[in-house]
Amino acid sequence: MITHVLLVVLVIFSIYFYRQRKGKMQIFEKMGIPGPKPNFLFGNLLAFWRMPLFKKYQEWYREYGKTFGYFEGPTPVLVTADVDVLQQVFIKQFKKFHARKVFPVQVDPDGDENVHMFFARGERWRRLRSIVNPAFSSTKMRTMTPLINHRIDQLLDIVDDHNANERSFDSYELFQRLTLDTIADCGFGMDTDALMNNDDECIQNCRGVIRDTTKRPILFLLGFIFPALHRVWISIYHLMGLISFNPVFWLEDSMRKIIQKQKKHKPSKSNLLELMLTSEFNPETNEIDVGDVDQRDNVVKRRLLTNEELVAQCLLFLLAGYETTSTTLAYIMYEMSVNPEAQKKLQEEIDDYFPYDADNPSYDQIQKMEYLDMVWCETLRKYPLASTVVARQCMESCNINGINIQKGMLVQANVWSVHYNQEHWIEDTQKFIPERFTEARKSERHPLAWMPFGSGPRTCVGLRLAQLEGKMTIIRLLKKYTFVPSATQEIPIQFVEGATILPKDGVNVAAVLRSP
Repeated sequence: MITHVLLVVLVIFSIYFYRQRKGKMQIFEKMGIPGPKPNFLFGNLLAFWRMPLFKKYQEWYREYGKTFGYFEGPTPVLVTADVDVLQQVFIKQFKKFHARKVFPVQVDPDGDENVHMFFARGERWRRLRSIVNPAFSSTKMRTMTPLINHRIDQLLDIVDDHNANERSFDSYELFQRLTLDTIADCGFGMDTDALMNNDDECIQNCRGVIRDTTKRPILFLLGFIFPALHRVWISIYHLMGLISFNPVFWLEDSMRKIIQKQKKHKPSKSNLLELMLTSEFNPETNEIDVGDVDQRDNVVKRRLLTNEELVAQCLLFLLAGYETTSTTLAYIMYEMSVNPEAQKKLQEEIDDYFPYDADNPSYDQIQKMEYLDMVWCETLRKYPLASTVVARQCMESCNINGINIQKGMLVQANVWSVHYNQEHWIEDTQKFIPERFTEARKSERHPLAWMPFGSGPRTCVGLRLAQLEGKMTIIRLLKKYTFVPSATQEIPIQFVEGATILPKDGVNVAAVLRSP
């Protein structure tokens, strides 16, 4: 009898679940938005099991047009390459789209304490952003240039050795070591040694985190299919971390130790963590240590960070500073090696600004280098490495250019299709043409035709540091060497998709000493 009752309940629940899911998946049909037909359980997730997200978006773009819809489990995702719609979402109606996409196995951006700035939204995001912004001012950037130059000195020693022994090398792997040491030092005063020791524990675990994002674990699939069970998936994720090693937890523990150390001993030089520590709030004692500030001021209290927020922020800046800059540098190195004319033109600009061997680039000089900036921008047009996370969640139902977007719907920018749309770029978009980014050309183009890291108020806060470090590195490398592809480098370059779009087999080059 009990078995029959349970069977009946199960059948009723299954019918209810099926009808509810099918009803949700009619939303784009009702809106008149084209797109692939979803499976009632998976939505369109299985399409990404066979092809990377950014390539599937381009395929659907060719099939359905600039704007289409698909489902991640039951969650509707509106994908668009319409730059006017993107401008409304990312800039003009930002208040209705201030939240980023919530992934299935991540912290709750509203309820959890250990939320960093990338996932935070609303007033919490505003508070975190206001604390961190001063760390990336032009004044701070100028103070960081000697430290960055010191790390580039170490990088050049390694390249010199490869050149002396006539060895090609993976520049991507080398840039990872550089950017890890730089962000660890500039950001947290961490004593990493990745450039001198490729087995450094910190870089091995940073690589492990990024490598894990290229996998397709069943737990994440379940999280997409049943998002309402978010807490269950998070608990399983943490339980798995107790059973097997998880590099994320190792890095978090390392951050906690660094934070405790800097609380006890003020660092010899200012860094990002010190800035955040001076804005920390301890909810247990209700004591605020922010110097000569009125501790009764509620505005000040709202600006203060808890210890878990500090850990989350540090982890974000460590991984983002390490990964995005090194990958951008790798793609620049690839394009310079396969486009010798562009490389020569950039070397000529470098020689004009830095005619002597002893010259090291400064922040102010770099801002004047037009062709270097064009190379940087064109590389990110061809390789918008952070494209899969350029998305916003609608927080208030609204109408965008005739499209009725309901609260909770995700709007995903189809960045690769925008960046490869010849309407915006005139010449063949497969070619590397830095001159697309002259001031005259930029003024004629839609402002959202180029958005490698998104646009609007939530653009990357560390972009200024990434550009400074990246451009300083390119200047010093190309001042001394010309780079050519190695015999093992695949042309065109191949990709693998994870947290960012990565060069699948690195970027293998040989360094040729320039003539005096």
